[in-house]
Amino acid sequence: MHRKLERSFSIKVIIAGAGIAGLAAAQALEIKGHQCEVYEQCLGPRLGGAGIFLLGNATRALDQLGVLEPLEVNGRRIKEQCIFSSDGKLIHALSAEDFWSNCGPCLAMPRSRLIQALLSSLKRTRVNYGKAILAAHRTSAGMSAQLSDGSSVECDLVVAADGVNSWLRRATSGCRPRALGISCWRTVTDNTPNISAWTAMLGRGRTLLAIPVTASQVYLYADCRTSEVNRNTLQDFKEMFGDFRAPLGQLIAQLDTSAEIHFSGLEEVPDFSTFEDGLVFIGDAAHACSPSMAQGAGMALEDALVLAEVVSDASSTDVMRRRYLQHRQQRVAWVRQQARARDMLRGLSPIVRNFTLKHLGDTLYKRSYGALRSPLLDGGV
Repeated sequence: MHRKLERSFSIKVIIAGAGIAGLAAAQALEIKGHQCEVYEQCLGPRLGGAGIFLLGNATRALDQLGVLEPLEVNGRRIKEQCIFSSDGKLIHALSAEDFWSNCGPCLAMPRSRLIQALLSSLKRTRVNYGKAILAAHRTSAGMSAQLSDGSSVECDLVVAADGVNSWLRRATSGCRPRALGISCWRTVTDNTPNISAWTAMLGRGRTLLAIPVTASQVYLYADCRTSEVNRNTLQDFKEMFGDFRAPLGQLIAQLDTSAEIHFSGLEEVPDFSTFEDGLVFIGDAAHACSPSMAQGAGMALEDALVLAEVVSDASSTDVMRRRYLQHRQQRVAWVRQQARARDMLRGLSPIVRNFTLKHLGDTLYKRSYGALRSPLLDGGV
């Protein structure tokens, strides 16, 4: 039986994961007057990682969450996106500022700044570190979440925001992420070439990307086919991208053993995971995909806002499920589809790829991102 929700009272929500999705959901639900509690398996705030790039739909969501202003002050405004060939020839440039002007600014920053801003926004929500939510099930009174220390906590709704390797998704459906056959390196390094725009360079099966995140540093991202990675060593990494010229080649050359470089294989959650009765998946736990659309944070922030809206308006968990699907499923599927298309384009022969981007770059960008400028709650993409 679907649980009936009393509109005149706030509900109690337990959130698994204190990353971007979980903290944004807590803030969105808190704004709507609901009681939230977050459980995070790490022993403290997730302040590691490298950089993050937020396009206009993501900053629009942050504005609705009330956390955009401090990020605008401390983040780096990205006005232009440029693509070069690996030999340094400009292929395509686009004004991101103009394209996203009706949504919000395009910002880049260390990932830790976004986490800190979301944490600071919470006024009534408690974040419990060192405890993971391993399972959740329906009870006669609502929901029960089982914690990693053997205890349990009762609530009305459980939100799984515990990432691509979600314990809750595995426990409820057995669904595991699928490898995309792409491996990547992420780090933050000194901005010696004075990069001021989102700047990508494309080689044969290799991508190098740099985005300024502070006054003196850039977020550096590189990827290639997993099958081409022999050993994950700094020397091999530098050799794989050693033929990349300016403007980004020197960023690879300057890396040394003191650099904190994160290496991982890219994964995708194969199906859009949503409500079971009293349980909802958001962010990467629901729909992780390739980062080529730069929408991981954007989709998580949008999930949070839509979730808070439908939780506040729905009369039952079944209505909540249907409304959440109505507002999110098509939009998320679009991002996944476009991310796959962009990865396929990058994998074409350099001659075909560069010609396509040079002559159709504006059209392709508008096709990929135009739908994301539309409002969140219009029922479409």
